[in-house]
Amino acid sequence: MKFRLFTLHPDLFTSFTSVSLIARGIAKDVLSLDLVNWRDKFGVGKYKQVDDKPFGGGSGMVLMAEPIYQSLAEYEAISPLYKPKAEAPAQTHEFQNFIDNLPETQDVRDLMNYHKRVLPNNAKFQKLVEESKATSSPITKATIMMTPRGYPVTQQVCEWLATNFDELNIICGRYEGFDSRVSELVDLELSVGSFVTNGGEVPAMCMIEGVARLVPGFITKTSSVTHDSFSSGLNQYIEQSEYIIGKNNLGKSPANSSIRQISPEKPVLFNDNTWVSKYLPQLEHPQYTRPTIWQEMSIPPVLQSGNHKKIQQWRIKWHNLNNSL
Repeated sequence: MKFRLFTLHPDLFTSFTSVSLIARGIAKDVLSLDLVNWRDKFGVGKYKQVDDKPFGGGSGMVLMAEPIYQSLAEYEAISPLYKPKAEAPAQTHEFQNFIDNLPETQDVRDLMNYHKRVLPNNAKFQKLVEESKATSSPITKATIMMTPRGYPVTQQVCEWLATNFDELNIICGRYEGFDSRVSELVDLELSVGSFVTNGGEVPAMCMIEGVARLVPGFITKTSSVTHDSFSSGLNQYIEQSEYIIGKNNLGKSPANSSIRQISPEKPVLFNDNTWVSKYLPQLEHPQYTRPTIWQEMSIPPVLQSGNHKKIQQWRIKWHNLNNSL
């Protein structure tokens, strides 16, 4: 299993990759962990800028979409769900300045394809993965964005990731988070809990440990993880059935057997209706930063209106305005 971490702080992973079972897994070539600092190669300008001020005002800085896009493209890690329109127009400074300085009476921005995403891609991507298994090109890698707005990481999610993929690309956010248009580029948005950390690195480590221990060969004794808490094989010691139901009864599946057969049905890991009702009301509004138009997606016009009352109303009700997928 290959883990590729996109992070602005690769040093945070130094001890994580050099001690304990993760280090042993790397030494055995059961897994690999590559670190990509997207500031180094794709940061903008002399100072390698990767963040900028948020549209609509507010504290902190927001991670820009373009450096992340370039970095994911470098490793062919952009979601197959992302379908950009032809070629996006060149973002020259003159063009950007023209857009940014349009009089408020102009309605050009209202006619543009401004960004309206509410739901993560998770449910769509899970369906796409299942459909791809019947083709000659099954999907074997996924790009994950660690974010508080993501679906919760559960044992079932870890099992699904370990079973279906041999490469996981994980983007770790910082500051006030990602320009919301980055959500178009990723397959999955995941969270380790309903709380906020300083960045996505520590949550990524949690998820990597949860997935890695399920990769064949990582844990020498498979039964050590088969019956873990929350797992699909919880307390179902099927490998010891010889001792539980007796040698003479093996294969007979007696009706009174205490060995429960695990259902082969595919679990519904990502239910959009549950996410909308349970998690969406607790989430902060989307953040956007320059450029105003990126990959033919403009920021919501209200954020450039200069009308703080309308901006505040949008931030409170953003998820009710458009439930576009």
